[in-house]
Parts: sequence; structure tokens; C-alpha cells
Amino acid sequence: MQLILEQTFPLGRFHATPWKVFPYDDPHGEWPPSPWRLVRAVLARSYQLDREVADSTETHATLRESLVRAFATSRVTWQLPASSWRGPGLRQYHPAEFKRVPASAKEPGMMAYNTTKVLDNFWVTSNGSSAPILWHFDGPDWTPPLLVHLDACLARMTYFGRAESITEIRRTEGAPLTSEPVKLSPRRSGNAVPVLVLQPDATLAQLEAITDASSVKETNIPPGSRWMYAERPPRHQLRSVKRPTPELPPTNLIQFAIGSTVAPRYRDTVRITERFRAKVLGCFTKLLTGNAKAKWADAPPEMRQRAFLLSGRQPDGAAAKGHQHASIFLCGEASSPSRLCVWRSEPFTPEEQRAILDAASSPLPLNHGSDSWTITLVPLDKLVPPPRGLDGIPSCVWRTLTPYVPSRHVYDRKGQVKNACSVESQVAEELAKRANATPATITVEDAGWVKVHRKVSKDTGQTNSDKRGYLVALTFNEPVPGPISLGSSSHFGLGLFVPA
Repeated sequence: MQLILEQTFPLGRFHATPWKVFPYDDPHGEWPPSPWRLVRAVLARSYQLDREVADSTETHATLRESLVRAFATSRVTWQLPASSWRGPGLRQYHPAEFKRVPASAKEPGMMAYNTTKVLDNFWVTSNGSSAPILWHFDGPDWTPPLLVHLDACLARMTYFGRAESITEIRRTEGAPLTSEPVKLSPRRSGNAVPVLVLQPDATLAQLEAITDASSVKETNIPPGSRWMYAERPPRHQLRSVKRPTPELPPTNLIQFAIGSTVAPRYRDTVRITERFRAKVLGCFTKLLTGNAKAKWADAPPEMRQRAFLLSGRQPDGAAAKGHQHASIFLCGEASSPSRLCVWRSEPFTPEEQRAILDAASSPLPLNHGSDSWTITLVPLDKLVPPPRGLDGIPSCVWRTLTPYVPSRHVYDRKGQVKNACSVESQVAEELAKRANATPATITVEDAGWVKVHRKVSKDTGQTNSDKRGYLVALTFNEPVPGPISLGSSSHFGLGLFVPA
């Protein structure tokens, strides 16, 4: 006759350690659960039934002997949940010896338990009835009265293994096989694990022996038991589900908060924005090609054309005209920048936005080489308002947050101001080209030497990146909206004006 038991663990865990195995040295864990453990759990519920039903001790004693004989003479197989796997184990302190503490003191203190750290091994299982553990017992000694007693015992079983293993178990019929059953073998193969089962001639007295009995603690396995071996089913490989990438809404401004151990300075603006732009172009190349090793330097002309509004360069390397490409600014307080902003008059495409966000996913070095000083860029969402100067609020008075560097040389070789090349003239000329109202007043102060974006010379391959910078104030007759960025390297953060 075939007996099928259906067992589930509502908490999704089976807590147990194989017989006489130290938890910290347990190489396998008890999986599948051992028949020895199951039979002892059923016998314990049979004694509970004695306490609940009067005048049933003799009858139940006979049934218990029959239970042991029926389990011992049955061949057992399992149907294990495919999603089960060994958990990492829980480490916690348990009370140990009750004594005075501290014991080493000359006058010990109060009585208390000292503690010891224990390891709670477990297997993660399905926590629902959709994937239970199925026990299949096939033997000749299962009778209807015995099955009735077994049902009563199983109905009273609340835990299995340790007390944390809350369980529900019942007898079922005709449970379909969804995979190859786990079978026992007397010999061990390469991947098999030991399982403690009953000897065919096991007795009730052997099953009821306590662990402190001399017949038990002086042996490697309890009397009436033997080791057999089972090969667990292979664990299903988890497949990563590629979720659709959410569509990014069009935007003209992408903001990042700057985090760093050493706060950057506005004088480092071009150094930071140059490196961030290079990372953006590299990420854009990898995104379009799908190759994690692709480089912007090797990008073909058609890809450079698609990146024109990011790079500001034509496919042949010529500089863009009209200031339509992206600008990278450092903004924040007057003393130190707290944000990096990427702005463009035309909204960024989803691919460009992803390239900018990917470029900010790793720290940005402040200096050359393998310098340990870096800045971290944290994306800011739409709820964060734009900084001053990039919020589009009109103002009559604007002042430079970063130094303004004239596009042409102001002085000739004799130190005289060139004709129509003064700082005031160049500022007024640029404002006129950008369709802004002519300022009523332009005031200029010297700001010292400033690093600008290095433009490689076709003749020598090098050029001077140190230029004279100026602090400029603009006063318009009517309020003018921003952003306003003028002069050399204005797309790299220099010459950025903010409302005064």
C-alpha cells in the first residue's frame, strides 16, 4: 500500500541539524528531512493523544508498535520543492550555565546565565501549498486503524525539527508527480547526502530512547537506524528578467548634488567639467554600441553626428556654432559649488539623459592620475528647484559666479588694449549675439589667472590653458531671464552669471 504525506512550512523555513552533527561543521544540512525524525515526531503526538483521550493507553501503545513496524518496512521517496535552497544560518546567543558572574572576581556578583553563541541552520522552502514536500511510503503493513491513528497524530503536529519550524502535515491521496522523485541508495555517489532512516527491524523502544541514554550517546547513530544516501534535485537557475527601461521625460536641465571629502573650488570648474564631459561621451558611445569597452575616440562619424549637441564638435572635429550644445556648470554658494548642472536650450533625448546619469554613477577625480580625492555626484529629482541663474527668473542685475574669460586677447604685445577688444566691448558683443538687451552698465574687476578648456593647436599640438579672468557685473534696463554664460569655456562652466 502507498502512503503519501503532504507537508508545508508556513514560515518558509525548515530548521534542523542532522543527527550528532555540530552546527558550525554541518556540510550538508538535513535535506530531505529524515524519516527517523518524522517517526519520532509522530510518536510524540501519539503520547499527546493519550493525554487527550481517556482509557486509550493500551490501544495506542499497540498502534505505536505498528506505526514503527509500518514505517520501518516501507520504502520512502520524496518530492521536494524545486525552489528550496539552504539558508545562510542564524547566529544568536543562548543562555548556557546558571552561575555567579563574573566567576573570576574575588567576590562573584549576582546569579545569572552566561551565554553561548549558537548557529541555527535551516532550509528555505515554499511557504504555501503550491509546492509542498511529498513523502511517499510504500509498504505492506498500513491498515485502516493504523491510518486513522496516524491522521490524529499528524493533525496535532505543530513543529518539525526545531521549535522555529512551524509545520502543517496531512495524509493525502493521488498527489501527482511534478518531477523525478528523490530516492535512497545504500551507497554514496559523488553528490549524495546522508539521510538517517529506520532499520527494517527497528523497535518502538529504540525510537523512544532519549538522547542522554547510554545506548544512544555512546554511538554515532541511534540504535535501530542507519545512514542511506539521497541525491538532491538540481537547484533551478534563477533567470534575470529584463524589465523595460522607463521612458525619461524630456528636460533641459539635469542636476547633481556634489559630495566630497575636500570641497571643490570654483577655480577647479573646467578641470571637473572637462572630465565629466569626457565620461558622458564615453557612456554615450557604450550605450549606442552596446559594447562596454567602446571608446569615444574610436566613435565613427555617424555616432559623432548623433552626439553633436553633447560634444559641441562636428564629425570632422570642427567646433559648433551658435551655442546650441550642452553646457556643464558648477553652481551653489558663492564660496564653494554644491551642484553640477547640465543644461541645454533643446531638451535632452532619453539616450543622452542615460549617458549623463551613467557618467555620474562613479566618482569623479579632482586631480590627475590615481588621486584619492574624488567627488560623488548624486542625481536630484524634479522636486529640487534649479539653482539661481538657471531657473529662468528675470533680473536686472547679474554678476559672475565663475570668472569671465574673454574669447579674444584684450592686450597687444605692448600692453595696450586692442581696438574693440576690451572686456566691456567683448561682453557687449556677446550679449548682442545672444539676443539679449544691451546692458546699461558693465563693470569689470580683475580675477587673476583661470584654467580654461584646452584647445589643441594644429601646429604644435599644445596650447596655453591659463587665461586672465574677470569678475563682471551687468545691469540691464529691463529684467532679463537666464541662463547667461559668456566668454571662453562658457560651455565648461566659466562666465556663468547669477542674479545679484
